[in-house]
Amino acid sequence: MADEDLLGPLTEWLLMSSFEGTVRCEAIVRDVAACYGDEVEVTFLADSALITLNGQTRTYSREPGVPPLHQVSQMKALLAEIHQHRLDATEAARRMAAIRRQPPRWSKPWQVVGLIAFTVGFGISVQATWQQVGVSALTGLVVGLLVVAGIGRRRLQLVSPFLASLLVTAVVLLLDERNLIDGGPIQLIIPALFYFIPGDAITAAALELANNRMTAGAARLVYSMVVLLVLAFGALVATVLLRVPQSALFDVEVPGNLGPAGVWGGWVLFAIGVMLTFSMAPRDFGWALGLILLTAAAIEVATRAFGDPFGTFAGAVVMMTTALLLGRRTGLPPSYVLYLGAFYVLTPGSHGLRGLESWIGGHPIQGVSGVADMFGLLVATAVGMLVAAAVVGPRPRLHPAEG
Repeated sequence: MADEDLLGPLTEWLLMSSFEGTVRCEAIVRDVAACYGDEVEVTFLADSALITLNGQTRTYSREPGVPPLHQVSQMKALLAEIHQHRLDATEAARRMAAIRRQPPRWSKPWQVVGLIAFTVGFGISVQATWQQVGVSALTGLVVGLLVVAGIGRRRLQLVSPFLASLLVTAVVLLLDERNLIDGGPIQLIIPALFYFIPGDAITAAALELANNRMTAGAARLVYSMVVLLVLAFGALVATVLLRVPQSALFDVEVPGNLGPAGVWGGWVLFAIGVMLTFSMAPRDFGWALGLILLTAAAIEVATRAFGDPFGTFAGAVVMMTTALLLGRRTGLPPSYVLYLGAFYVLTPGSHGLRGLESWIGGHPIQGVSGVADMFGLLVATAVGMLVAAAVVGPRPRLHPAEG
């Protein structure tokens, strides 16, 4: 029989990665219980869960986020052993506890390096210039130090998005005041804040609403908008403290000078950043990198042919279909590990923040356009992921790929 020593920690762990969706989380808990001959009633919301087993009901509450990816890979192997009836409930609970106790795969200095690579790699996709590389490396270092300093410090973690936005915006505006950058500051600000932009929560909100999970979907959507507003407010405060006009925040394109090799090299650097930032095991890196490049290529081809919304839709279909098919194979990384980096390639949240900052800078039409783009790409991403899930079909009972 399964018991709370197994199902309770499993429920908590799934809550911490529930941006994948409440329906999936509920299915995994039910399947694990069924492997031990039990039936459970379980309901997941965005940050809480209710589970009834053997007549006893318990509730759990955890903050959703990105779990350490090396733990996700090990959890896949554990769920596979449970599915094959090779572990009793006590041993399964012990193994799960051991996995959850594991420290991050990479040390704090490597995490800082990872956030620099993450920022520079994504920055090249925003503006393919050497200017972007230099500024993103500097602002990525600022964010990396702030994020690492917040590990284990709850209060600092809560204000980190605001502080990051304030500091990054201040750095870029100071460079702009000294005529050290070309074009608009917003394109140089966004990449360093990309780590905080809740693109996963925004898209998960659309997926939840499409699955008629209105409470979870609405909660995630409200949370996402609040985070974007906090990030935008940090930029506003920076203009006040530096005594520069809000019109200093503007968004103007700058012609790229890195060439195609530089752009694709940026995605490789971005993948390295994902590995170091989110504690991915090195053996999973090649697969994750391949899916990032495949998704970026699908978006590029479809966008050139049919425009942005369809390009994002096509990228989401390719990403999710590939991740689900590969993730179901024994010996390969879980779907979540495969598509997390590729998902960032799709995320619409950066468009929303660009729009809000343009609005603050006194460009309401450009701002509204940016926010509208965010919602358009949000729908394209969510529908693309739903279509892919429908094409691949339901996962096998307790398939560990999505654990």
